Amino acid sequence: MSKASNNVDGNVDNKETQLDKLSLTELMNQLDQIVAWFNSGEVDIDQAAAKFDEGVKLAEVIKAKLAETDTKINQIKLKLEKVVEQ
Repeated sequence: MSKASNNVDGNVDNKETQLDKLSLTELMNQLDQIVAWFNSGEVDIDQAAAKFDEGVKLAEVIKAKLAETDTKINQIKLKLEKVVEQ
């Protein structure tokens, strides 16, 4: 995931930090809404680039959260295997 960027006023944009705090379900719902917007046939070309960028950011956060979940699951599986072996 990329770091937060500075906006025009020099303040750090914390949109990605806010996304990190959302659950995987909430992130997926937001991404689904963007996909539905594109599929609606009423796409405003001026908003399309911003929506696409937002979708990419959501996908990056979702990918990172899924990787974290996969790591946790693998750690639990290893612990379980050790318990079963005893």
